[in-house]
Amino acid sequence: MEQISNNRIIKLGVVVDNLEEAFQYYVELFKLDPTKMRAPKPKPTDSELSQAPAAAAAPEGGNTPFVWYRGEYRNARCRTAIIPLEPIYLELIEPYDELSPWTEFREKHGPGIHFMTFHIDGFDEHIELMESKGMPAFHKQEKGKERYAYFDSVAKLGATIEFKEIDKN
Repeated sequence: MEQISNNRIIKLGVVVDNLEEAFQYYVELFKLDPTKMRAPKPKPTDSELSQAPAAAAAPEGGNTPFVWYRGEYRNARCRTAIIPLEPIYLELIEPYDELSPWTEFREKHGPGIHFMTFHIDGFDEHIELMESKGMPAFHKQEKGKERYAYFDSVAKLGATIEFKEIDKN
């Protein structure tokens, strides 16, 4: 593989400090119908957070949901909301106070655009392509039929690139 299979940005990931507040600002600014968006779920209580399962183990057989971040399998949790702005959508992200790509971004830069996403086919091949270009993956996640990866691309491209693959089976 010599190039990314798709050149259309489908999503921008925006790290925010207060998900409900940011969501409401977007709804008002663009006069959007909040019933047609994925609104924020309520914040979990400290008790609910402490009862969350331990960090995901390494996947066996490829069907186990997992989060891999900076070389370790771990909990990397956040709350999200989706804002459709054709032809792309925004994913608003409020990270929990635990090590994750979103808390790392917020600590370094404050709130802002964290990544841009491309749908791709050939997840592993795209990871190899980016690594061959000196932009290794630092975050990978699988859930359901979707796989995601973030790449250390800021120094070369000015932004973090995310690839998203959806299993068509």
